[in-house]
Amino acid sequence: MKTIQEKGDWNLYVMEHAPRSGAFLQSWEWGTVKQLQGMVVDRYQGNEARCQLVTMSLPFKKQYGYIGRGPLGISHEAERDMITRLKQLREQDAFLRVDACRSIVGKPTKEVQPAQTLLTHVYADDQALLAGMHTKTRYNIRLAERKDVEIVLDAGEEGFEAFMTLTEATYKRHKIRSHTQSHYRAILDYLNGEGDAPRAFIAIAKQGTDVLAANLMIDWNGTRTYLHGASSDTNKQLMAPYLLHWKLLQNASFKEIFAYDWWGIAPEGVKNHPWEGVTRFKKGFGGEMVTMPSTVDVVVNPLWYGVYTLVKRLR
Repeated sequence: MKTIQEKGDWNLYVMEHAPRSGAFLQSWEWGTVKQLQGMVVDRYQGNEARCQLVTMSLPFKKQYGYIGRGPLGISHEAERDMITRLKQLREQDAFLRVDACRSIVGKPTKEVQPAQTLLTHVYADDQALLAGMHTKTRYNIRLAERKDVEIVLDAGEEGFEAFMTLTEATYKRHKIRSHTQSHYRAILDYLNGEGDAPRAFIAIAKQGTDVLAANLMIDWNGTRTYLHGASSDTNKQLMAPYLLHWKLLQNASFKEIFAYDWWGIAPEGVKNHPWEGVTRFKKGFGGEMVTMPSTVDVVVNPLWYGVYTLVKRLR
């Protein structure tokens, strides 16, 4: 197994072997974003599989390796073999945390990437899209149109500033820790759609000068991903997020996009899940529920993994 220093055909390989959901996590440019955050990123190539791995810090100057939606191989066996070889190669890691595309053996841990998501199939025919939606969703789209909500699909700097303002307010309202502004800026700067790179952009819904909702989207490999979204706590009756997603779905059909990834929903049958409300909203647009393997830890150093889990329990 060798490390890859030059981009070459990396993205082409990922696009050929990645699933519809989360492929961008293994793109060369996503690795660059992580490097700008001060993380070490290694890209490995075996005989029949590849993966991008991000080194994450732990207390006591220890570390672990994280793989998002990888490894990517020509077979399930090739992906499992790469994990085995990485365990041998990365002796400095306490463990490997893996969000795999196909199941691997490991210890279940807290999700990093959502295991369940919803994919809405994109059609050029608006009526086919609308027919797959819940009645209330169609009603709210029409209501927002009647209220003169305006949609800007590539909002540039205005959109970025509005997105940050709404994101900070939304996360504060729900007591969730937000990413830094530099993180979002790096995504937009480096996932710029040049060549075979993913394209990130901000789409907003507004009425007059008031921005009511803003989404950070990523287009790549035939999938449009709703990575982050935020909305105003005022004028909710205008139903701006419904119209924003509807226009993004309509536009996708002209961009060689075949699937709209809602990037995470609550698991089926789990009551009082924190994503219950947003899941109901997303499911209103219709689509296919897709389940990926849950996040697991592959233990490299049993002693330090034991220390890590003990410290977590004591916190």
